[in-house]
Amino acid sequence: MTINISKKHLDMNRKIVVFYDKIKIWIKCLMAEKNTIAAVFKLGYTAIGYISSVFAFSVLLKDLIGFTTAENLCKRYWMILILIGTITSFVKNHEQVSYKSKVKDDDLQVEVEVNDLFSIKASSYVIPTNTYFRTIMEAEYVSPNSVQGAFQLKYFAKNMNELDKLIATSLEQQGVIGKASSDIHGPVKQYPVGTVAKVDVRGKHFYFVAINDVNKYGKPINQTFHNVDIALKGLLNAILLFGHCDDIATPLMGTGKAAIREATLENVVKETVNIFVDSKDKIARKLTICISPKDYLEDKIDLKRIGKYIDYKCEFK
Repeated sequence: MTINISKKHLDMNRKIVVFYDKIKIWIKCLMAEKNTIAAVFKLGYTAIGYISSVFAFSVLLKDLIGFTTAENLCKRYWMILILIGTITSFVKNHEQVSYKSKVKDDDLQVEVEVNDLFSIKASSYVIPTNTYFRTIMEAEYVSPNSVQGAFQLKYFAKNMNELDKLIATSLEQQGVIGKASSDIHGPVKQYPVGTVAKVDVRGKHFYFVAINDVNKYGKPINQTFHNVDIALKGLLNAILLFGHCDDIATPLMGTGKAAIREATLENVVKETVNIFVDSKDKIARKLTICISPKDYLEDKIDLKRIGKYIDYKCEFK
């Protein structure tokens, strides 16, 4: 009972963090690059344009139908008009936090978006995990701040054993044979990197993808960028074999708790886009690559650059 209450508390904390992150993202995208002369000039002439349009429309109403109230209000409350024009200019010129493009001669749409993974509307989600497929959260074997931890708190906080059964059933149905191993929690089966277990919850599909080995304490070991490539290809094969061609959302595998040194945010975005777009088989209707709000807020990725890459890749497949 104590464990369930603790996990419920962790889930509530996570929701609060997600809410505040959304506010921070909105503020940052409104204020981004406003310290440059070009940006200030753009804000200024856009604001003037909006203010002039409103005032010109009020004068037009007076000249056409003799309606003078709008012009009088503009003159009387000109400071409010300037404020509204300035705010509108900020909103109009805010920095994009999502970029999307459609693959030429294909139905696949690719999008990169700054958001919490589970706030993205999709039918399927990718959950990076360890090669033990452990779900234990005590002592942060699986961190509550990881994608897997967030998933477990959201859907299985009261019954983690049920999740273990669903994962084991999926692996068993595929005929995947694990290697006998052990950690601080006892005997466990270890599976190859790229192994996928599918879990269906509340009408949605979740693909647990093994991306890294861990030591007996649950800490990542043997990390290489090659793991990302293997994991992504394993995911595509799993979707073709027993998955669903629908809208799929994925985090940047290997960039978080997996701690793969070569897996920079940009490298993983490109690798993910390349594997999905270059696939000869139809894997998904829409691919949404989720950028962690924390990574965006800490300026760890150039979204404009990523947006250009997606456009070129989709156009010149």
